[in-house]
Amino acid sequence: MKSYLTFIFLFSLTLCFSQTKTASKLGTSSKLSKSDSMMCSKTWKVISVEEWAVVTKPPGEKNQNDMLYMSLDGQFEMMLFGEKKSGTWARAGQYINFTDIASGKKFNYKVISIEPNKLKVDYRDPDNSHSIFEMEAK
Repeated sequence: MKSYLTFIFLFSLTLCFSQTKTASKLGTSSKLSKSDSMMCSKTWKVISVEEWAVVTKPPGEKNQNDMLYMSLDGQFEMMLFGEKKSGTWARAGQYINFTDIASGKKFNYKVISIEPNKLKVDYRDPDNSHSIFEMEAK
């Protein structure tokens, strides 16, 4: 009876420790792709904003200081609609998923295009309206 209980205990313990979630199980990759790396270690400055099919270039007052900086270690800093945010980021398919450390809120950018010094993303706010940001590396 003792050996049976010991076996059940050890088996349960093994299951508990083997249930950690890896990046691949979460739908993200722990390895950065070439395009992910291309986005990192650069300060991306918003140069135009498209809302409701109207492009504003240069961006208006609410977006004039908007920027994004993503590091290779999964950290980010940004200014979005004049509001400073920072925290962690991860890539999942076409999306860059952000978690703001101060508020705990999650949001994402859909990557439309990426070049060595140009980035175009689509941001949808909680009201489901969206803004397309064109950015240049500075």
